Order: sequence, then C-alpha cells, then structure tokens
Amino acid sequence: MENVDVYLTKWNTFFEEWKKNPKVTFKEDKVWSKHKGKVKSDTKKKDTKLEYDVLPQPYLGNITNHSVITLNLNPCRTKQEKSVKEFKKNLDKFNNASTYYEYAKDFPTYDIGFWQDQANWFKRMFIERMEFDIYKKPFAIEICPWNSESWLALKINEEIVNYLDENVFTVIEKAIKDSDIKIVFSVGKAYYDIFNHKKSCFKKIEEFTKSQKNGPFDLDIHSEDQDLKSKIIVIWPKKQTKNTNPRYVNRSFSFWKKNNVTYFNTWSPGSNNPPSRDFIEIESELIKKYLK
Repeated sequence: MENVDVYLTKWNTFFEEWKKNPKVTFKEDKVWSKHKGKVKSDTKKKDTKLEYDVLPQPYLGNITNHSVITLNLNPCRTKQEKSVKEFKKNLDKFNNASTYYEYAKDFPTYDIGFWQDQANWFKRMFIERMEFDIYKKPFAIEICPWNSESWLALKINEEIVNYLDENVFTVIEKAIKDSDIKIVFSVGKAYYDIFNHKKSCFKKIEEFTKSQKNGPFDLDIHSEDQDLKSKIIVIWPKKQTKNTNPRYVNRSFSFWKKNNVTYFNTWSPGSNNPPSRDFIEIESELIKKYLK
C-alpha cells in the first residue's frame, strides 16, 4: 500500500461493484467468502454468517484527521438491529454520497452504543486522566469489512495474515502519521491471538495479565521494567468473590510492535468491552509510558 489514497480508491471502487451486485461481490472476495458462519435456529443465539446484502464497512472516520486508530473485527450493522429506521438512515447516507469515503469520513454510526463505549473509554483515558486536548473522532479499521450479527472465531492462517498485512496493517502504518495518539487500540482476545500468531511478525513488548487460570493474586507479567511491575501489582483492582475472599480482577493488557507501530490490546474473558473505570490508574501508567 503506497499511500492512503491507494487504499481509499480501492474501497471506493469496491463499493461501485457492490452496488451493482452485492452477492457476486461477496463471492469474489477470496478470503471472507470462506469465512463460513451459520444462521442460528435458536432465536436466543446470534447468527455468525457474513451478510453480503448489508452495507459493508471496511473503515469509518477520517483517515487523515483523527484522534486515534482503533482496530475492530467487523461491523455489526445487520438487518436484525433494533432500529430499522437507523439502518435505513445510514444506508440512505451511503446511497446519497458520491463515494464510500465521503460516506465514512464523518463516522456516520458513531452514536451507536458500541462506538460510544469506546468514545467514553478514550475520553476517560486521554481527556480526564491525562488532560490531553483530543476531541476528534477516531479512525476505525475493520479486520473484516462484511457485517454479521455475531462474530465467528477467526481461523488464523497464512492467507489471513497476508490479507491483514495488505489491507489493515500496512494501511495503519500510513494512517498513524495523522493520528493525535500514536498507538493503535484493540479490545478483545481475538486481536491478541492475531498479534501472537507465529506468522504475524508482531513483537510482544510487555504484557500484564490476570486470567482465570491464575491464582487469586497471581499476575502473568512480561516486562523488564521492575518499577512498573511493582506498581502494577499494588494498583491492580481487586474484588470480592462469592465466598467473600478477595482476588484480582481478570483482565489483560499488552503492547506489541510491528514495523515501528505500537499496538495496545486489552481483553477479559468472554467480553469485548473496554476496561471498567477501576482500571483507569493502570491504563494511564501503561499508556503514558508509550506516549513519551
């Protein structure tokens, strides 16, 4: 990817074809057409099948003017959304735009709950805690551009790694030059697994994890910073268990490097939500270190 204009042109062209025939466009996607999700017969379970006829969204936001880059699995703007009016409103915005870029640059779905949770997280970290003057919207880039009601676990192989290098990570390397915050953010274990895969060429810099397999006050810490290690052990949030015994809260934080770009990942078991406010002190200690 020579520059961001190549990336923008690629997706503008893609959407010209998608408008003509969504089904054929999906079938011609050699990577994601193989991602075989399912339509669930149980109404309590969400479908994992990718939806070719719902507006794909490979990215959202202004690639040359944004606060921070956030990495995401795939959009969830399905026809099963609670608000049919909202779905139609965004589709109308797309249809009235001259290109996908013109539709996406103002982040048209920023008011939905998922993005607002991230917005509040960034506000808490950067504005409230670190007193940075950042009020721009982020640039969100999706690993998979196709929608689904729920995400099917990604089978990471060489084909997926090559796709992500070409369509996600090389783009990030260009776009981060225009980021106010020079760190790429991700929430969820799926990204950790991508970074950690032997074919991905990411280097783990530091990791601080309390998982379910650890003892109540055992942290997996991979860091050469002894002062930081000591501080994290003291400030890690605790909670009472059912039998009233205290324990550390399960959560992971890790930093990675790829081609001189810093990636931050956090996850907790069974959740893709940002950390609670209980972790604000840890977040600021870790992130301030990489902003210097």
